[in-house]
Amino acid sequence: MASSIPTFLTLISVNKFREIVNTHFEKEINEDERYDPRDIQRFNEIDEYTLMFIQHAQFGPNFNEDLAFRVFNASMSWRKKHNVYDVSTNEFPADYFDRNGIYFKNRDKNNNSILHFVVRTFNKGQEDNEVVKRFIIYNFERHVRRHPGEKIVILFDMSETGLRNLDFDLVRFIVDCTQINYPAYMINFKMPFILQAAWKIIRSWLPAEAEQFIKFVDAKSITQFIQPDQLSTAMGGTDTTNYVHIHDPINDAIEDSMNASLKKKVTFADSGSLDLSLSSTPTESIMTTDNLPKMDLPLHDEPLTPEESNHSTSTSESCHIVTRKSILQKPILVNGCMGEEKVYHGLGIRPHDEMIFERTDSSSHGTTDCIQTLQLTNVGDKILTFKIKTTSPDKFRVKPGCSLLHPGATATISVYLLKAYCTPTSNINKEKFLIIWTLIGHELKQAQLIEFWKNVPNSVLYEHRLKCSLSNKSTSVTSIETNSLRSSISSDPSIAEMQNILKDSIALQKTTIAETSRELKQIRYLLLIVFALLFVILLLDVHKYFFSVSSSSSVKSDL
Repeated sequence: MASSIPTFLTLISVNKFREIVNTHFEKEINEDERYDPRDIQRFNEIDEYTLMFIQHAQFGPNFNEDLAFRVFNASMSWRKKHNVYDVSTNEFPADYFDRNGIYFKNRDKNNNSILHFVVRTFNKGQEDNEVVKRFIIYNFERHVRRHPGEKIVILFDMSETGLRNLDFDLVRFIVDCTQINYPAYMINFKMPFILQAAWKIIRSWLPAEAEQFIKFVDAKSITQFIQPDQLSTAMGGTDTTNYVHIHDPINDAIEDSMNASLKKKVTFADSGSLDLSLSSTPTESIMTTDNLPKMDLPLHDEPLTPEESNHSTSTSESCHIVTRKSILQKPILVNGCMGEEKVYHGLGIRPHDEMIFERTDSSSHGTTDCIQTLQLTNVGDKILTFKIKTTSPDKFRVKPGCSLLHPGATATISVYLLKAYCTPTSNINKEKFLIIWTLIGHELKQAQLIEFWKNVPNSVLYEHRLKCSLSNKSTSVTSIETNSLRSSISSDPSIAEMQNILKDSIALQKTTIAETSRELKQIRYLLLIVFALLFVILLLDVHKYFFSVSSSSSVKSDL
């Protein structure tokens, strides 16, 4: 039930709290040494930011002024010491965003944003903890500035977590953040038994009243806090979308104003079928792209080499408009592997690195076409047009090879490797596909689209290429990934700190078992004594019975 979700109390007005804080810390504020003046300005000007300090650690029915002062001083000093106001994306390796270890997605039953912390993606001893802490600060800070007044739900995904993943230093840092710097409550999903002893220590860091802000759940009980449609299928929900980060300096930046509206930096690719109608009617006008900026391509988006470019220039001359309904169908993957989706300059591409065609027969010559599907998703807010080229048009058929893609729409492209080339000797591994796309402002008719592609300048085009490979069903990617997962699990290193905790826990359990065993032995001895006494009593009763019978018979004989 939603009522079980912790609530944050507001026991004093914003203006009153500002007045008493500015009076109490007048010296510290005026000196500009302990606190960042920009934080003080936000505190005095943005009500939602002030509420964060009012609601921290207030568990009783009355406002605890001394506790509020301690929280304010600790938080402001911490922000100044760690230069929180100036945190930026330039401080982090690119894989921190791409590994999907820490990210915001979906909301709980109280409409609080959920910060996912996938514990298994971090390995103790292999990370720079200070950088990880800074990355956590970045996510917290970016959220509270863009969504003033919104609380945060920290969802610790503990599934598939082992000894090597849980880092006490990082967990304690997050706990301290929720208690001092950012109002939040924590949900621990699927806590492994092997880590329960460690979490008992973590809970001991909190005041007794704060334990209501840490919840331990499984796939069934988590729905008390989060609706199924806001949970991934791995957590027992119905959300089939995947988190994908868009590398965009503007969207990734932390903005000074908490009330500014920015575009989203993420998109979610739905694995289900879509059926969307056109939102606007086609128009005759063509928007020029001469003024659109050219963005630098990432390292993995290098243009084709001159030799490859000569081969790739051959493509179908006839581009056609495909309505959203006709291209937004459920993927018709026949063989091969869809792979992961990644987003490049507003276009989500799945698979993003390699088209794997899988042979379904074992004959030396192909008997059927190998079919792979390519999904393109427009994650931006403008219409884009794409075109697909290949180094060998005689080997492949691409449908559609050129089309429009509306904002939020997903196009499923069928790529056919003709049966004559579905053989081990066809050298498919040398082939490549080139995806080209650019933004346009309006709908284009078929003739307009063909003319557009003839005249579009290269400076506004984005490119991404895909490799090709042909594999047998027996050596599919699934089996390779399974073997890799098994080998990685078998090579988990032990952590001394966790081992000590486990040893203490095991020793305690052994002591408890030994004491229980002794008690059971004592009970057994007592039962034996009771049975012996009962047996003696039974013998006495039998003796009395026979003695009384014999006595009565002897009396009768005397008479």
